[in-house]
Parts: sequence; C-alpha cells; structure tokens
Amino acid sequence: MSSTIHILRQWARCFSTKRLLFYSNCLRHRKQFTPNFDISKIPDLPTQKHVKLSFKQLRPHRTEIDPNATPVLFLHGLFGSKLSFNKAGRHVSELSKRPVFAVDLRNHGDSPHALPHTYIQMAHDVSQFIEERNWEECVLVGHSMGAKVSMLVSLLKPNVISKLIVVDNTPHSMVLGDEYANGLLGMCEVETRASEFRKENDKDQMVVNFKEVRDFLSNYEANDLMRSLLVSNLVHKSKDFEVLKATGQLREMFKVPVMNFWKHNVIEAMGSWPDDFQFVKKYDKPVLVMYGNRSEFVKPEYFPLFENYFDQLQFEEFDSGHWILQEQPTKFVKSVLDFISE
Repeated sequence: MSSTIHILRQWARCFSTKRLLFYSNCLRHRKQFTPNFDISKIPDLPTQKHVKLSFKQLRPHRTEIDPNATPVLFLHGLFGSKLSFNKAGRHVSELSKRPVFAVDLRNHGDSPHALPHTYIQMAHDVSQFIEERNWEECVLVGHSMGAKVSMLVSLLKPNVISKLIVVDNTPHSMVLGDEYANGLLGMCEVETRASEFRKENDKDQMVVNFKEVRDFLSNYEANDLMRSLLVSNLVHKSKDFEVLKATGQLREMFKVPVMNFWKHNVIEAMGSWPDDFQFVKKYDKPVLVMYGNRSEFVKPEYFPLFENYFDQLQFEEFDSGHWILQEQPTKFVKSVLDFISE
C-alpha cells in the first residue's frame, strides 16, 4: 500500500498549483456574445446512427497487466478526448493490473463527425464499441458529458457494465453556464478566420499559430487555462491536415465540429437528460458518484434523482469544483481503485 501511495503522490506533482487554481476558480459571470457569421450557411454534418469510435489503451510503462481482467473504460467530457484520462488511466491500469481504455466520443478527438450529437446516440456508440470488443463485462468511468453517457450505457446494457463511476454530473436536465457557449462561439470565430491563424511552412506543411489563437480566444474566455482546453482541440498534425485536404474540409480549425455545434445548439443539448426515454429497468449494480463540493453539477439535493435509475449508490465528496481529476488527482485515482477492487 505504501508503494501505491508513493506512486500516486509522484503523479499528483504533475499538476501545477496554477492549474489547480484555475479549476477551482472558474469564472461564474460571463459576457454574452453575438456570432459574426451566418448560421444558415453552415452545412450540416452527415446523420449517422452509429460511428466507429477512436480509442486508446492506456498502458502502464513498466507493469504487466492481466489481459483477462475486467477492463475499465473512460469517457471524457465536452471538448475533451481520449487523452483526458491519459495519466490517471495509466495509473489505474498499473495499480489494478487491469486493461484500461479511453475513447473519443462522436465529434471529438479522432472519432467521426456526425449528427445528432445527443446523449442517446453517444450511448449507442459506446455500446457498439463494447460489443465490438466482445467484452463480457467492463467498468465504466465518465466525467461530465461522459458521465451522462456512462449512466445511459449502464441502463441500456446493464448485463455488461459490472460497475459504474459517475464523475460530477446528474441524471437530470440543467442549463449550462455561459462559459460553455462563449467558449464554443470563440472557437467558431477562429474557424471563420482560419487563414489568419495558419499557413504553409517551407516544407509545404500547415502550421497553426497557437499563440494567436489563444490570444484571440481571450476575448471570449478570460481564463488562460480554460483556453488551453479549447486550444487542445486545434488540428495541427500533418496527418490531420492531409485528411482535411482529402475531404475538402481544410478550413476546419478544430477536431470538434464547432460550427455545427453552434448551429444545432449542442451546448443546450449537453445540459439535457432524456427523461422520456424508456429504460427496461433500474441498473442494480454498484454505482459510485463522485462530486465536487464547489460544483454546480451535483449537489446533495440532487441525490434522490439518482435513485430513479440506480439501486446500489455510493456518494463521495471531493474538495473541488467540476474538474475533480485535475483538482484532486491522487484521491481520484485512489477512489477508482478502491471502488473497482471491492
């Protein structure tokens, strides 16, 4: 146990004090902005019932894992990707000896872009991913948007999901803060000015000026570290540009289809919960709900809402805001390990 705590403490040092202060002090009052582009001219994405999700196995560097152990699957939040749980997932795999995976949900990371971007469709995508792996069971861990997706997957596939960890979200509809819409609009404005932010270098490779994008986004998102999350979605690798050239979508700046997200009001959709969806029964296996005591997403008065869908509930409070992993990385990993080993 002492070696486990030592590893977790070493890993926690990766998160700077500046980063922790950001996640603890997200701005609550934001400006309202008006788009400078014509929504009617934004072409729709294709409609697809299922998309094949990009994924990554989060392998520890020097530890052998048991390939027959029940796998753990991480689902990221809005504007995140399969890399969001990179360090945490590797540590969970190292210390549990389990295979650990993370996926890019539709319209994120390297996964295909398609409509509709709804919780039900994302849950079906994840269910299909699990079926394609022929897993008899797995543990699901989802944060924010991914938390709602993971709850739905457990209700759709209760026989396959052995345990569920819900990280700071609730099975009900709520209005997301202005910071989400403002950040998305800023990304849209960057995309309408693509030629201002990238150019070809002397090797005929496309180069993105990250600093100029970050500076521009400061008009919409005042916090420097929040802008880092948005900028992390920029298309900047040679292979990504080649794909965009081949598909005729070279003006896209981000891996997230931000213009379609704005057109189809995805921010509102991500605050929703499909109350009218008919589930066969409750999920009757263990569920751990992690919540930040300074977060607006899960509050003690919301706890009874979980009882509509889940029977075996545990709640664990974190001294954090919405970004539990970033603010409490050591406790997060330890809590995951304790829960999956029970």
